[in-house]
Amino acid sequence: MVETEAVISILAGGVTALFAVFLTFYLRNQWQEIQSLRAIQTELEQNTERMRDLATLLTGDLQRQQVDLPIEVPPGTRLEIRYVVSFPSSLSTTAFDQVKHTGMFLRLSPDVRRSLLEVYDTIDRINRLRQHRERLHFDDIGNVHIVIDPSELDIEPDTSVSETDLPAETRQRLSDLRQLRRAMKEVNRSILRLIASIASPAMIDELDLEPFVERGRGRDSRVESPPSDGVDLEELRSILNDVEQHSVWSRFM
Repeated sequence: MVETEAVISILAGGVTALFAVFLTFYLRNQWQEIQSLRAIQTELEQNTERMRDLATLLTGDLQRQQVDLPIEVPPGTRLEIRYVVSFPSSLSTTAFDQVKHTGMFLRLSPDVRRSLLEVYDTIDRINRLRQHRERLHFDDIGNVHIVIDPSELDIEPDTSVSETDLPAETRQRLSDLRQLRRAMKEVNRSILRLIASIASPAMIDELDLEPFVERGRGRDSRVESPPSDGVDLEELRSILNDVEQHSVWSRFM
């Protein structure tokens, strides 16, 4: 009888220990999943701000025309041409990369997984084009500052300065800059089209990105399209927040 009670006590202790290990493992997994969901939501929020900065830079660059037009300086006027570009940071993919190859990713619904993959594929393409655009700029000419002062040129007083009056080195710098800008314009447009494809309707309106929205994905069609047909960053954050809130443990973590 004593031996039976000892065996039962040992078994009970073993079961209790196994249950404690299982519960600890389960709770840890739940905590990691919730933290991962929150990390991706934060990352998407940060990427939204970086996209806004990048779109503002590129749309402004497309509208910058001073250097593209023939140079003519009125008599007695000093002209400065500045072409300075400061690129914002690349969009982040760290939080998603940490989740992509885990069991947690497979436990998400197919629609959520598809939306994450589509959005982050677009983010990766934006990053690659942004790096190409930055490389074009800094590897070829870098930031440009040209000063045209008629008093330093060999021209008659009270005479307008045209490009033919400029030193050969200055004319070459202008030619190189214009050639580079022609190459960069299509890269700018490609990046802006990608940004518009995952930007919310509010951001498209705010940044005047409507010209870069693909046909069939205009303001009206985006409202009616289901998430699987092209979810934007704001919608994806909302979806992930819903997934998090559906977990009972999110209230305690």
